[in-house]
Amino acid sequence: MGQLLSHPLTEKTIEYNEYKNNQASTGIVPRFYNCVGSMQGYRLTQEDAHLIRNENSVVYVRFFNPFIDKYETLSLNVFAVFDGHGGDDCSKFLSGGLHHRDGNGSSNGNGEPNAGLIKWIAYSFENHHYTSTTNNDSSKFKRSFNTLEGLVSQIFKDAFILQDEELYRHFANSSCGSTAVVACIINEESLYVANCGDSRCILSSKSNGIKTMSFDHKPQHIGELIRINDNGGTVSLGRVGGVLALSRAFSDFQFKRGVTYPHRRTKLTNITQNLTYGTPPQEAQVTVEPDVLMHKIDYSKDEFLVLACDGIWDIYNNKQLIHFIKYHLVSGTKLDTIITKLLDHGIAQANSNTGVGFDNMTAIIVVLNRKGETLQDWFNKMKTRLERERGLV
Repeated sequence: MGQLLSHPLTEKTIEYNEYKNNQASTGIVPRFYNCVGSMQGYRLTQEDAHLIRNENSVVYVRFFNPFIDKYETLSLNVFAVFDGHGGDDCSKFLSGGLHHRDGNGSSNGNGEPNAGLIKWIAYSFENHHYTSTTNNDSSKFKRSFNTLEGLVSQIFKDAFILQDEELYRHFANSSCGSTAVVACIINEESLYVANCGDSRCILSSKSNGIKTMSFDHKPQHIGELIRINDNGGTVSLGRVGGVLALSRAFSDFQFKRGVTYPHRRTKLTNITQNLTYGTPPQEAQVTVEPDVLMHKIDYSKDEFLVLACDGIWDIYNNKQLIHFIKYHLVSGTKLDTIITKLLDHGIAQANSNTGVGFDNMTAIIVVLNRKGETLQDWFNKMKTRLERERGLV
């Protein structure tokens, strides 16, 4: 496969976000430096997309916290990978790069900062109707929670469902769909990862610690299989209906027949009816409801995040990918070069018998630097730490 490495389809797009201009203009050291790399590979089209809302594009929301009974402003640093299938329409829509389309799915607008999934995440934080179990008057709320973490996790689930409802208005008759893995750091303290599909997020920590922040949704997994069968679907050859190798995704409305979303209305003979019957979106054969995992960031131990589509995970398992990145950090390699090497190594593993290495590939590395810690400080810290862990010093 070596002769194919110069093929145009293997050209890489690298975005290295060092935020040097921000630091120069404000004198403030940026948080969460990051680098994203993508490659079309040997697929006919590039169907991956990504989203980064960090530094000057951080999302601020006004959130009512029922556990302290007052409003507070939350900062949301958001990183996401969307792995599309059946075209790139859905993944680009989620990223905010394709926010407005006509009924036939034709583009008639350009991306805008608050389009796509980020719009619904912000909306769900600012308009939730949840309270705490300690509230004596909980009758006017939809649901009460024992913990703030549980409430915030539900907010992310609401955002995914609202986004899918919007997608239905544009892609109801389309076969496109997309996975999503979203890492959101709230107030630079709490990490929430919402996952729908088989893209993945992992956290690297001190002393070779690796924490899985998402779990793949495959049709043959027992919980997914039960839901699919209960909704009248079947799984064959590891695929829903013998077609889709995922059990959770945005769009893919051919597997969501009869699903009624919270705000969907339909016109029948000039009468607008609210659809109160049908299958809840959480119970569809292919549901959009994500799993949400939370982690309290410990800057003395936690090092970096990796988000990537399944094209990357076909090549590397969690441990291999973390070790690959750390191996190059020890040698002083910068993030953009590490991402480039990661993609090059992936495409070099292409195997026509298994199909491994032929998918689109997208990965994001997010640096969990302390407040006031520059990117070079973080590199020096990681190099020293890794040399000690390996007994090199």
